Amino acid sequence: DLSYNNIKDLPSFKGCHTLEEISLQHNQIHEIAEDTFQGLSSLRVLDLSRNRIHRIHKGAFITVGALLNLDLSFNELSSFPVDGLSGLNQLKLTGNSELKEALAAKNFAKLRSLSVPYAYQCCAFWGCDSYLNSNAEDSSHQDQGALMDHEKANADILRNVKNEELGQTITHCTPATGAFKPCEYLLGSWMIRLTVWFIFLVALFFNLLVMLTIFASCTTLPSSKLFISLISVSNLFMGVYTGILTFLDAVSWGRFAEFGIWWETGSGCRIAGFLAVFSSESAIFFLMLAAVERSFSAKEFIKKGKSNHQKQFQIAAFFAFLCALVAGCLPLFYKAEYSASPLCLPFPTGETPLLGFTVTLVLLNSLAFLLMAIIYTKLYCNLEKEDLSENSQSSTIKHVAWLIFTNCIFFCPVAFFSFAPLITAISISPEIMKSVTLIFFPLPACLNPVLYVFFNPKFKEDWKLLRRHLTRKNGAVAIAVSAQEGCVTQDFYYDCGIYTHLQGNIPLCECCESLLLSKPMPCKHLIKSHSCPALAVVPCQRPDGYWSDCGTQSAHSDYADEDDSFVSDSSDQVQACGRACFYQSRGFPLVRYAYNIPRIKD
Repeated sequence: DLSYNNIKDLPSFKGCHTLEEISLQHNQIHEIAEDTFQGLSSLRVLDLSRNRIHRIHKGAFITVGALLNLDLSFNELSSFPVDGLSGLNQLKLTGNSELKEALAAKNFAKLRSLSVPYAYQCCAFWGCDSYLNSNAEDSSHQDQGALMDHEKANADILRNVKNEELGQTITHCTPATGAFKPCEYLLGSWMIRLTVWFIFLVALFFNLLVMLTIFASCTTLPSSKLFISLISVSNLFMGVYTGILTFLDAVSWGRFAEFGIWWETGSGCRIAGFLAVFSSESAIFFLMLAAVERSFSAKEFIKKGKSNHQKQFQIAAFFAFLCALVAGCLPLFYKAEYSASPLCLPFPTGETPLLGFTVTLVLLNSLAFLLMAIIYTKLYCNLEKEDLSENSQSSTIKHVAWLIFTNCIFFCPVAFFSFAPLITAISISPEIMKSVTLIFFPLPACLNPVLYVFFNPKFKEDWKLLRRHLTRKNGAVAIAVSAQEGCVTQDFYYDCGIYTHLQGNIPLCECCESLLLSKPMPCKHLIKSHSCPALAVVPCQRPDGYWSDCGTQSAHSDYADEDDSFVSDSSDQVQACGRACFYQSRGFPLVRYAYNIPRIKD
């Protein structure tokens, strides 16, 4: 026993033929030479744990034929020679973080107990009990009663008999493999795999679409669209994270054990974990600011038609970005946080999770959702029903409400499983925890842009503006129109390149004439609150039911909205063209109106 000394170099034990046990743990040994244990034919136990051994020569254990127990744990080994160790019963290599090479089971025919640095190194020992009994352990959480216990015992006996027939002993290997340490497939079942692929593709496409329509159609973003676009950027990062997992699953198909150690200890896992945490936290922070912005701006838009807090919210968005950046960077300083599982999340893995950072994030996010719920409850209580139905800002208010509701729903399962390891009375299968994490954690990044694209009318307006921007290169003419909604200054582009002048200097698009000669179709040149291009748009000042200039009966009360405005001009030709385009923009054929049908030349 030479343990707990400061031995740095070992002499040769060549003459100690009858020595059976040597204890050299807790020393300063750096290297094991080839002749250190040469000729020790009686040696049974060798303990070299907790030294600084970084190299063992290839033939160091060749002549130690009777060695049964070898402990090399907590050293600095990067490679391990297996020559002469076929008779080992117990081998301990845990704590050698640089030892990443796989071990071959054929080199340890009699091994009964194995302790390795990484769980993926246990996958090579196909007879290890932790791998063979994984299905039985999963079913034991659900199966109750003596019959199931009896069947499980019979299955274990059959497995033992089968392994004995094949000459393979049962090996107890730690750390055990499982759902968060898979040997074959990263994403597990096909249901989980297809779901993650769907989330990745939808999040990538729709978030890019939302960002393209918002940023391309506006030069200056109002506060409402600013936060919607920032949430889309955050969700795009989450889509990139899920894309990394799907790509890794495809590359390592059926043999993830060969990639697991490299992935968890490499920089790729850290980058993926940073993207996931940064995306999740920034999306929640931006959503909270969007709720606060809607609460401050709703009444101001109703009363004044504009909000004066845009600069303040831009500063708040910058600080929210910094907070999310700090949350994503903190685990980078603690290697074990992002490397606890191949999912690269600082979330519980079902084994020995580091819960400090996880619980802090969950509590912070819970507080943010609680604050959002209080703000929006107060907002809806203060707003009248007419404000939500008629106000031009109601679509954004409702959209943020839907985002708060859906994101909170998807956050609850993740929060529950984050706290589950603290509750000893709750036993949850790692497979369930992995499935919930893979589906519910990135799901808001997929659903948020879909809600905006399909259920928010603002997207349709931005999409039309984007299409008109794209036609600018095809001879389109740009008309700058000041608007209170969307951008401060919006450029409306029309794909007609020919303009004529009627009644002096008033320009009129000749495409109106071509529309009257063709089949009825929606007018390309009119949207709500605008008439023919380049004409002054003013509210129609007229007696009830009549046009202001000619006394013609109006269809405004039947088909138009209160916010629609028309050309106020003395020219009958201009008025006729404006009415024709307005009717067609609403999808009604001209033959439906029996009065004041425009002449073809108009």
